[in-house]
Amino acid sequence: MKANTLLVNCLSLMGQAISSTQFYIFGKKHCTQTGYYRHVKSYDKAFPVQTSSEILRDAESADGVDMDGKVVVITGANSGMGKEMSTYAAAKGAKVYLMCRNPERAEAAKNDIMKKTMNDQIHVLLADTSELAQIHKAVKELQAREEKVDCLVCNAGALLNERKLSSEGNEIVATSHLVGGSYLLSTMLLPQLKAAGTEARVIFVTSGGLYNTKFPTWSKFMNTDEKKKFDGNFAYSYAKRGQVLLAERYTKEYPHITWVNAHPGWVNTNIVNEAFGDSKKYLEPMRTSWEGAEGMTWMMGVPSKHLESGALYLDRKPQTKHLAGPFMTKGSFTKNTEKDVDDMMQNLKEMCKSFLSS
Repeated sequence: MKANTLLVNCLSLMGQAISSTQFYIFGKKHCTQTGYYRHVKSYDKAFPVQTSSEILRDAESADGVDMDGKVVVITGANSGMGKEMSTYAAAKGAKVYLMCRNPERAEAAKNDIMKKTMNDQIHVLLADTSELAQIHKAVKELQAREEKVDCLVCNAGALLNERKLSSEGNEIVATSHLVGGSYLLSTMLLPQLKAAGTEARVIFVTSGGLYNTKFPTWSKFMNTDEKKKFDGNFAYSYAKRGQVLLAERYTKEYPHITWVNAHPGWVNTNIVNEAFGDSKKYLEPMRTSWEGAEGMTWMMGVPSKHLESGALYLDRKPQTKHLAGPFMTKGSFTKNTEKDVDDMMQNLKEMCKSFLSS
């Protein structure tokens, strides 16, 4: 019995080493700033590239996108890539809702975006995505004001080195990224997304961390065993893998809405600085917030026929979701079974049922 356990552990460590190493090799080529500049050169000339988020839709250097009449909701919108995407949507004429947890920072971002884009249709929704009740309250407020939502960008989340719980007793990394910030939010907004028609889309902002693992058991994901050492990087990776599975499942269940995951590459953001410290030098040259967000802003405005629902994108192009096999092949180490996904969806539903029924 001990020999079998040892063998399983060795195989798991081997799979982990292969997937992590191969993603690093892939990332150095594609996820750095150098990779971004190389990818831009191969973009379809029918969809120009802007040099910043605040270029107005009628400016000579604009990309030609017009989002007048669109309603866009973005979480984590007061800084970094969230603010870049919010600024872009506002510059294109959309009505934009900034879902943020800090009221002062949210108002400052709102005022800055309005000033830069001359768009006064910028609104704040206060909610911490690790707090399910706050998401419920914010969505109800939004639903009272809007009949439709054309684009939802689930960008907010946390990457912590120590286990922390929300006021509701849930582990913050798991809840902010997947349970609340992706599943509950997008599920509650299904009526508004459906009302927007076939051009509606949901973008889950993901990370290369998903390449490290498959989605684990629910108890492991939610870190319910306090005796086990908390690994913030894996908590983050589990949540990001869960977002991929959620997009795939909802593509099947709600095919008239486009569901995609978007990897921004390696971006020099506060969350990276806090989590990696000096180790971030191994990710250099890192992208600016705009370079990380640019591919996602394209996904916000491009006609849905140009998007592959359920796919994982980096810089406007679908990517492989697994890098765990020999010589950069997919392998099986990071793949989940349909039963695994069924169990994940059932647990998400159970955890959020009181908010979905009211």
